[in-house]
Amino acid sequence: MMLSSASLTRNHTMLVAASTSAVLCAVLTCTAILRHPKRKRATQGKDIFVFAHPSERNEKILASATDLLSEPWGFENCHLASALAVIRMSPFWGSWGQLVTRRTEKLSTPEGGDIEVEFIEPLGMQQPPKSNVPMIILLHGIMGHNREPYIEQAALHIAVEKRWRAVILNYGKLRVSESGTSILGGYNFVDGGDLNFLISHIRKYHDGFLGAIGFSMGGAKLVHYLCRTREHCQLDAACTISSPLDFTANNITVHEPDTFVQRMYHFVVTAALKVWVLKNWNEIKKHPNAKKMQPFRRTSSGLLWWIQATKVTDVDNAITIHTRGYDDIHKYYDDATGAHRLREDVKIPFLCVTALNDPFVPKEIIPGEDVALANENIFIVTTPRVGGHIGFWVPGKGCWATKGSLSFFDSVKLHIKKKPRSYFVRRKASFRAAHYLQRTSSTKLTNYFKFIAHDSIQNLLRDGENDDPATVSKSESFDSQCTLKQAGAIQCSPSRNISSSSLTGISRGL
Repeated sequence: MMLSSASLTRNHTMLVAASTSAVLCAVLTCTAILRHPKRKRATQGKDIFVFAHPSERNEKILASATDLLSEPWGFENCHLASALAVIRMSPFWGSWGQLVTRRTEKLSTPEGGDIEVEFIEPLGMQQPPKSNVPMIILLHGIMGHNREPYIEQAALHIAVEKRWRAVILNYGKLRVSESGTSILGGYNFVDGGDLNFLISHIRKYHDGFLGAIGFSMGGAKLVHYLCRTREHCQLDAACTISSPLDFTANNITVHEPDTFVQRMYHFVVTAALKVWVLKNWNEIKKHPNAKKMQPFRRTSSGLLWWIQATKVTDVDNAITIHTRGYDDIHKYYDDATGAHRLREDVKIPFLCVTALNDPFVPKEIIPGEDVALANENIFIVTTPRVGGHIGFWVPGKGCWATKGSLSFFDSVKLHIKKKPRSYFVRRKASFRAAHYLQRTSSTKLTNYFKFIAHDSIQNLLRDGENDDPATVSKSESFDSQCTLKQAGAIQCSPSRNISSSSLTGISRGL
């Protein structure tokens, strides 16, 4: 069989690229080994800053999280560290890649969309896996997808080192329902519909430990979910790595990029978002507000936007606020900010890992000691010298932040015992989480009830002896009227004295 010259050229180019990557990684590995001959405990105030509420429980959790308190590693040049997080070769090319299985699934929603997730599991794991095997959900950043190197590295740490299951939520692909009342995926900070649906789906068959790690924008999305579901959150613990949690005017990197490096980062991210818009062009055009979006106008102003847009705020102002039902970009950023809600609204153990030399996250918006002291569930870790943006990585050692997060999860699992829950109790908790997401939604654009309504509402609301400990009190809104006025929503009164015939009608409406 003869190969064409084009095929030979392409194969030669791929071989050269692979060889160059291998040589580069070999050099970096030697450098890392010479610089980090062995792991040692970090020095508080020099290598790492750790803030937590001084309770006995928290002291036990930190004492057991040995990897989290070890000396952090990474390249001191924050720009090099940040670049290597996304441009290095896939860790699945190494020996660890042969020790796991990966499969992609599409979870269909009742409104006709689908959510793409990827499962990374240890090779030889029993199928179907036991329900007590811990699962960790991974959320990628603003330009990412499920094949980003830092996401794959985290999945390998989970599957190979811990022999747990990793679940990657790929929200890089946008799905808009024909009515425009449901939006899945897309880069946004204020909608937890896809994440809530995935968690609800997992909780149908999994009552073991369930955690989540959000990288960069994925962390902001995760915090938004935690703060809106409060005590009805279905996760057992959560962690953010290099995540900006404040998008108000305090975040000068977003609103006032004054240095050349900051403007260059904005240009690169904006270019990637333009490519994302082109890939999801047909889906975005389904939205009822598509005519308001400047990039979709067939005029000179629409053409100029593609040329002149160089900042992330330009994309948000032209597209995001319209797809999410906002009239003002500042209102969108205010709703997306979760930093001020950490003190009161986070009800599960939560770890926030950030580098002080992060080029995307200014020091001024990183949560500090005062936030940790105000909430027993908050653990804040900052590194003063290494890390960059998701850059806690050196060849041969993996990602320090991910290993520290898994060590934190292990410690939480050890010191915070959880009672087993029945299937119907877990489904009831999922329904309540959806209720809180709907009630706290600013735009009422997404019907969270329809995302989880695969079971009879009568089963979800029935009384039982093993009631969920994280329920709303009788005086709270769950026994009051809940009215959703957008298209396709329901009007119901989920109280204890509701008749079975009414419940049957509600379940059919869902």
